[in-house]
Amino acid sequence: MQLNNQAIEELTSILDVSFDGITIANGEGIFIRASKSCEELFGVKVSEILGESSLYLEHKKIFDKSVTSEVLKTKDRVTLIQKTSADKIVLVTGIPIFDKDKNIEKVINISKDITETKKLKSDLKNLQTELDWFKQELSKRNGIDNQKITYKSAAMKQIIDTVHHGVNFDATVLLLGETGVGKGFMAKMIHSLSKRRDLPFVNINCGAIPEHLLESELFGYEKGAFTGASKEGKRGLFEIAGKGIIFLDEIGDLPLSLQVKLLHVLDDKKVRRIGGATSYEIKARVIAATNKNLKEVVKQGRFREDLFYRLNVIPINIPALRERKEDLPFLINMFLENINDKYETKKYFSENAIKLLIEYDFPGNIRELQNMIERLVINTIGDKIGSTNIHNLIEPLSISLSNKLGPLKETVEAVERNLLIAAFKEYKTTRKVAEVLQIDQSTVVKKAKKFKISLK
Repeated sequence: MQLNNQAIEELTSILDVSFDGITIANGEGIFIRASKSCEELFGVKVSEILGESSLYLEHKKIFDKSVTSEVLKTKDRVTLIQKTSADKIVLVTGIPIFDKDKNIEKVINISKDITETKKLKSDLKNLQTELDWFKQELSKRNGIDNQKITYKSAAMKQIIDTVHHGVNFDATVLLLGETGVGKGFMAKMIHSLSKRRDLPFVNINCGAIPEHLLESELFGYEKGAFTGASKEGKRGLFEIAGKGIIFLDEIGDLPLSLQVKLLHVLDDKKVRRIGGATSYEIKARVIAATNKNLKEVVKQGRFREDLFYRLNVIPINIPALRERKEDLPFLINMFLENINDKYETKKYFSENAIKLLIEYDFPGNIRELQNMIERLVINTIGDKIGSTNIHNLIEPLSISLSNKLGPLKETVEAVERNLLIAAFKEYKTTRKVAEVLQIDQSTVVKKAKKFKISLK
């Protein structure tokens, strides 16, 4: 069908007012019409498009993939994304127009600029990456998160008040308490709240390093100071800490020979590397920690009294969990929430399970509590963590820690009885108890009768 001049003018006007790029190619892929907006999309004049084939324009890199050629090849509608010589990203849909003999007479391409959309997606992705990085850095700088307010007991309130009061004094801090009460956490908390928060926090366990290596770790050495020494020498941890904080964990295990040198360092604020001729100034704040009763160790002659007094300027005695039971519900919820987030789970404790956890003394303190909750989240089938799950962990622990072990048969029967009692409290029926314990219902009935457990 031939178009008259008026129809051609109307078609050209429609093409030129369109925001989208529109081109029309004939059955051989030669472009016969193009809207004015194509110039911005493809970076060439309309006159450079008209009369040219789609393959030629693809070869000239006006666009990287020809929609027209794909339509002619597949004889069907095609949509793809093009990159153009104008550095645009364009979503193009090619529509075939057939004649009465079902041959392609024309191909109409509609091109939409999605450069900004793609850029926005890319910017959003980059922004999310930056946000994640800032969150991580904020967490690192804070040193502690929600845990700093996870307490209710008067003892912990007094400790937190002491920390806030003394955080920016340069005096030494001595953290005391049983293994697992959170002395390392408290040291990091002091660092994160202090004016030294952006400076190094250097941690060394005085009981984990052999005595003959500990001095060189703490104070460093010059090159060739001893056999096997590095040719370049080595900076000590006091030197590495700079104006930050050095945390001397398990200070009660420090050998007497090093206690003398540490005392001089704390008094003189200077230290000399092994084999060195000159001293360097110490500017780091010292936090020490121990699970020992240092006063008793002093009496036994295994810890210098003068060093004890030098360290004991701001003493913080962190009580065991069994001495602050009122903190347990908050700690349980905090650890459960953190571990659920870690593993993307939705586990929760039954009321009886929480009661059992609160009744337990946790000889390993906070470290044991955190470990136990993580084990329960991982090993419990289903979302509900019940009292039976708690008994499965606590009963074996209680037995292993008991000094009154009896014959194996009696001990096993005691565990079975306690486990069944807890299961009936939680699940009420023999069917449900059997299902949870993964034994036959008849076995549950027999054992309940044997142990004289009421089924009502």
